[in-house]
Amino acid sequence: MRKFARTISGVTPVAVMTQPMKCPGQCLYCPTYADTPQSYTPESPAVLRARRCGYDARQQVRLRLKILSDMGHPTDKIELIIMGGTFLAHPEEYQYRFIQGCYDGLNGAVSATLAEAKQRNETAGHRTTGLCIETRPDWCRQAEIDRMLEFGVTRVELGVQTLDNEIYQLVRRGHQIADVVRATALLREHGFKVYYHWMPGLPGATPQTDLALTVKLFADDRFRPDGLKLYPTMVVAGTELEKWYQEDRYQPYSDETMLDLVTEIKSLVPRYVRISRVLRDIPSQFITAGCKDSMRGQVRQRLEQKALACQCIRCREYGHRTRDGWKIGEPHLVRMDYEASGGREIFLSFEDEKATLFGLLRMRIQARSVPGLVSEADGNLALIRELHVFGPEVSLHGRLVEAAQHKGLGKALLQEAERIAGNQFQMRQIAVLSGVGAKEYYRAEFGYRPQGEYMARSLETPAGHTLTAIVPPN
Repeated sequence: MRKFARTISGVTPVAVMTQPMKCPGQCLYCPTYADTPQSYTPESPAVLRARRCGYDARQQVRLRLKILSDMGHPTDKIELIIMGGTFLAHPEEYQYRFIQGCYDGLNGAVSATLAEAKQRNETAGHRTTGLCIETRPDWCRQAEIDRMLEFGVTRVELGVQTLDNEIYQLVRRGHQIADVVRATALLREHGFKVYYHWMPGLPGATPQTDLALTVKLFADDRFRPDGLKLYPTMVVAGTELEKWYQEDRYQPYSDETMLDLVTEIKSLVPRYVRISRVLRDIPSQFITAGCKDSMRGQVRQRLEQKALACQCIRCREYGHRTRDGWKIGEPHLVRMDYEASGGREIFLSFEDEKATLFGLLRMRIQARSVPGLVSEADGNLALIRELHVFGPEVSLHGRLVEAAQHKGLGKALLQEAERIAGNQFQMRQIAVLSGVGAKEYYRAEFGYRPQGEYMARSLETPAGHTLTAIVPPN
C-alpha cells in the first residue's frame, strides 16, 4: 500500500546499506553488532533489506525501486541515501564500486566505469536528483571532498552530536569542535548541503547545556547547518553506555524531560533549517533505556499548548500542510540572508502568508574559489547549493493540479538567484552543485554547461523577479 508521506517532499528516497566494516570511531553509545554495519542493529529495516541482497548496491537499488513502484510511488526522481556508518572510511576501491553499483541499479544496466554510470543516469528513467552520505567531521577533509564530488554527492550528514570538547573526550568520540568547523566550511564552500546529527542527553550533558549548545549552533556562524537529525541519546543493548547505565554511571533524561527539551529545540530552529528526524530508527527491543517512540506528534501538541511553532522547513512544507488540512494561499517570493563559514548564504523561498513553503533555493556568495570552476578575477563565486520544490512528487513529464512541482516555481527561484548574483554582486557566472540526474534539467532548460562536477552558466544577461518580501535572519 502506498505511504503518501514517503514522497510528500517531492522526491523518492532510496536507502542503500554498505557492507559491515569497523568504524574508525570508538563511541561508547554506538551499536556494534557482528555482521551488521556500524551504528545499526541486526533488525533495522534497511539492514534486513541489505542482507537479503548480500549488501550488493545494485541489487538493493533494484529491489527498492520494485517495492516502491509496486506501492504506487513515482520512481523517476530519486534521492539516494548511503547508510552504514562512516562510508568514507571504507577502502576507496570499495567506495567507487559501491557508488557505481547504485547508479547501475537506477540505470538498469551495468557500466564499465563510474563516469559512464553517471553519464547514463543524466537521462535515465530513474534519475538521481540527490545523493547523501554520512561521515564523521574528522573523515571530511579535502581528499574526501574531492571524492564525494566525483561520486555525485549533494548532501552530507556530519556526526556532530554536540559542541563540547569535554563531552567528546568522555564519550570517546575521537574528534574536536575544530574538526566540525573545518568540515562544515569545506562542505559549504564546495556547494554541499550540510546536515548535523544532534544528540541531546549525552553523558556529561544536562538539558540546560544541551539547549545552550543548540542556541550556539545557530548563533555562531561557524556552524549554522542546513538541516538537523535530532537523535535523543538512547541506551542500546550491547554498548559501553549500557554498562554505564547498569553501573549507575549514566542515566538518560526522562521521557518528559526529553520531550520538553526537543520542544524547546524545535521552537528556536531558524527557517532555513530542515529537521528531518526526531528519533533514531532503532527497534525497541534493542533499547535498554531512553526514548523508544517518535515524539513528533507530542512535540507538535506541546508547541501548540505553549503558543509556539516550529519554523523548520519540514514543518512548513506544502505537502505536509496540505495533508494536515491547512488552507493554502498564494506563493510569493521571500529572501533571507545570513553569514556562515566565511561567506554569505542567500535563502530564497516561495511562501504564502502563513509561511507555507512551496520551494526553496540556497545560494552561497564567497571569496574562495573552487577547483574545477572558473571564478571571478577577484576569486568571488556564486554557488547554488540546493533548489527544491516541495509537495507530492510529480513525474518528470507529469503535472498535478494539487501539486507545486512543474509549475514554474523552480525556474523563478533560479532566475532570481541569477539576478541577485549578477546585479547585486556583479558576478559574471553562476554554478550549481546538482544531483547527476538533475544536470539535464539545468542544461536543457537554462543553458547550464558542465564545469568539472558542477553545472555553470554566464550571467551576461541576468533576468529574474523582483522580491515581494524580505525576511531578516532568524
